[in-house]
Amino acid sequence: MINLEETIRRGLRVIPIVDKEIRQLIRDPKTILMVLLMPIAITILFGYGYGGKGAGKYPVTIVNLDGKEGAFKFIQELRNSKMFDIKAIYESKGQGFSSVYSGEVYASLIIPESFTEDLMKGRATRIELYYDASDPAIAESVMQAVGVVTQEYQEWAASKFGTFAIKPMFYTVYGPKIKKIENFIPALMAMILQMVPTSLISVSICKEREKGTFEQFIMSPISVFDVIFGKLAAYFLATVSDAILSLLTAILLFDVKLRGSFLDMTIVSTIFLVNSLSLGLLISVFSRNQLQAYQASVFSFAIFMLFSGMLIPVEVLGPEAKLIASFIPMYYFITAFRAVSLKGWSSLMVINQLFIITLFSLVFLTLSLRFLKMEVT
Repeated sequence: MINLEETIRRGLRVIPIVDKEIRQLIRDPKTILMVLLMPIAITILFGYGYGGKGAGKYPVTIVNLDGKEGAFKFIQELRNSKMFDIKAIYESKGQGFSSVYSGEVYASLIIPESFTEDLMKGRATRIELYYDASDPAIAESVMQAVGVVTQEYQEWAASKFGTFAIKPMFYTVYGPKIKKIENFIPALMAMILQMVPTSLISVSICKEREKGTFEQFIMSPISVFDVIFGKLAAYFLATVSDAILSLLTAILLFDVKLRGSFLDMTIVSTIFLVNSLSLGLLISVFSRNQLQAYQASVFSFAIFMLFSGMLIPVEVLGPEAKLIASFIPMYYFITAFRAVSLKGWSSLMVINQLFIITLFSLVFLTLSLRFLKMEVT
């Protein structure tokens, strides 16, 4: 049987501990603010990004080789479906193909020259969809959406022109279909290169302060520059192996076929790793203790995960999500790494994304150098 008296005594012994912990939290308003505001901020950003106007639309281009009534009506059906964001209408297949290959859109839909004539004469016709297969989930969704619009269009055209058939033809731009695990590799690398380095280095300076070893830095003839870049180099060497080992494990153990060169993937990963470490250092500089540093690193990772394209491509979510993503280095990394690993691009072809990641790193490091105070607080 449960001893009621002993249970009460234990409960009374716990009360002072609870009281002490609450008092400690109250004395640290920055921690309290983080605990209370973090879930609210994430919810607000999630609402704006995932519930914004334009959400659910797939960026595509149209190649109208027909230029007649039937083609214009089909394009109007695509617009009315609210599933597509038509970025441009071209007059040559080359332009449509290039728009997909460059990553501007997910697919390009080709309307052949005799489209309207075939409809009017009751002949079978077709439409062609050239799509980016580097994201299987999006590719499947685009093909299904095209199928839905085609079916609805056929119902209208049949009532006007008589019986006929429109057959959608699907062609991949980047070779055969990509396996699910291959598609997940960019997100896996983003998680490893963001979460592990940032959380490790974010508590580093706070740990020095709490252990009292930060005083040794102050008493020694080293500068803020030495502290920042010393820690950056140390944690870079400690974590760079994570990315390489993870990539090799996926390739050797799960037979992952990546189209880019290992060197290019390493270059992209290394640049992003420096960015993650720089952000972790900045978090550490502004945090008073390890708890605050850990909370800030978790908060940043949650935002990055939502708006980097790791879960859902940002381009599908709408303008609000795109605005938020433009301030998130992980978004540029996933875009670059996906292009290199799944599309076979070189690191030079994603130089714009790498340049932006490097700019973020310089900003984080500059702020860390500016606000790290070599004094005991």
